[in-house]
Amino acid sequence: MIRRLAATAALLGIFALPVCADDPDGAKTEILNKLETTKISLDFKDTNLSEVIDFLHEVTGINFVLSKNVQDKARSGELKVDIKLEDLPLRTALKLLLNLNDLTLVYKKGVLMVETKEERGSELSMKMFDVKDLLMKIRDFPGPSLELSSGGDSSSAPTTGITEPEDSAHPFDDPESLVNIIRNATGGDSVWGKDGVSIAISNGLLVVVQSGEVLKEIQQLIVSLRQFK
Repeated sequence: MIRRLAATAALLGIFALPVCADDPDGAKTEILNKLETTKISLDFKDTNLSEVIDFLHEVTGINFVLSKNVQDKARSGELKVDIKLEDLPLRTALKLLLNLNDLTLVYKKGVLMVETKEERGSELSMKMFDVKDLLMKIRDFPGPSLELSSGGDSSSAPTTGITEPEDSAHPFDDPESLVNIIRNATGGDSVWGKDGVSIAISNGLLVVVQSGEVLKEIQQLIVSLRQFK
């Protein structure tokens, strides 16, 4: 296969950024600086993604690693690149390049990992949502109903009856009912039957371990539930 390449990389000055506590050797800071300050031009036609990534490593000095799924797809010829870019920041060029094949990039332990979006979305995180307001029963205290009755005897004075309004059932009197609504609205057993995921309510806090995509769905659902409370 004939590969047509025309690439230039102009490295600009690197600005000092604070080193994160989880980045003692400065590797993450260095990579982030390169993503922002490196300008690159690319011209690839019907080229396997793995070859493009190898080229980017040679030009930028950044270590890239393909996930197993991406490697398998690249070997089978599924991941081809047709792209022509001129003098763009490396971060922008990578985003455009990977979006062509529904891939994403994440920093892990000194390297940039190329993953499928499904793999990225499957990583689990824990998040807590304050749902005390959804669990709290709010009464509007309507006035009592006043009834007059003659008791069937026109000579007797009318009697007065006061009827207190009945309490309506609150949809989330049982916290488990809120959990069930969220589970069913976000995929049911197909989503919540996977290893490692969980959802529970404790002291008014909804504690969820799920993928980032599902956590976003839950956030949106809680907002909707508050609107109809």
